[in-house]
Amino acid sequence: MPFVNEVVSNEDIDRYGLPFEKGSGRYWTRDAERDFYLWGGNVGNPAFGEPIRVCFRIFLAGDLFTVFLEPPEVIRSSAEKPLLVSWQKLLLVSPTCPSGPRREELKRVLKEALVVYGEGGRGGKVAQGIVVKSMF
Repeated sequence: MPFVNEVVSNEDIDRYGLPFEKGSGRYWTRDAERDFYLWGGNVGNPAFGEPIRVCFRIFLAGDLFTVFLEPPEVIRSSAEKPLLVSWQKLLLVSPTCPSGPRREELKRVLKEALVVYGEGGRGGKVAQGIVVKSMF
């Protein structure tokens, strides 16, 4: 089964030790078959001189990574053209991003998840009329 946007179950909150209140209706982007998930959102406060970044937790079958990205470029065009969400820059991976094939897997899976995450990661499927690109 590919990635889908769904509400995190209480069982998964316990299973993965997620910092969500049970029944809170928090969303994640998940591939249950491969045991991968992605959740997160914007961090930083420009009022305090902090840049806005996007922080995600990505779990790859036993390994949890924190990734920081530049906010996506979102182009809202006319009714004839779809909304374009373009993720341009991967800033940081913690713990330090592995090298070689594991690094490439992390980037590939992150791109897959971001395509489904779309603009905001909500809803049961990729919203109609949105095109998502990952350029990193």
